[in-house]
Amino acid sequence: MQPARFIVARRGSASFAKINDLLRGFNKAWADAASVLIVSVAKLSIDETRENPWARYDIGQAVAHLSIPAQHDGLHTHQMGGFDGAAIAAAFNLPEDQAVVTVTALGVLGNADDLTAELREREVAPRSCTPLTELLLVND
Repeated sequence: MQPARFIVARRGSASFAKINDLLRGFNKAWADAASVLIVSVAKLSIDETRENPWARYDIGQAVAHLSIPAQHDGLHTHQMGGFDGAAIAAAFNLPEDQAVVTVTALGVLGNADDLTAELREREVAPRSCTPLTELLLVND
């Protein structure tokens, strides 16, 4: 069924500006330096009568697998959830059965010193993960 659809917008293009303008919060503050913004869109229907229950999962897999070769090639990806999905859908005239799921910034890693103090602190802060014991619902 291949429900994954993408809007690829290179920095400097009208599409890039549209997407960047619809980002929220701190995402907007640094995403304008990305080489590319990619809107991930899930086609939710199989046909006129059936919904695809796996469409959002499939687009997630597609984006996850995009990040692996990007990293291999020295690029970095950052998936964002802070955006106005309905406005992006309207700006690109997406049909009703296509849902904006994420926006991914793609490019070379910038210098943390170029960020605002608040963003720099967040960027260089130690990363932590939820302990595995909290993630496992059953562990027989």
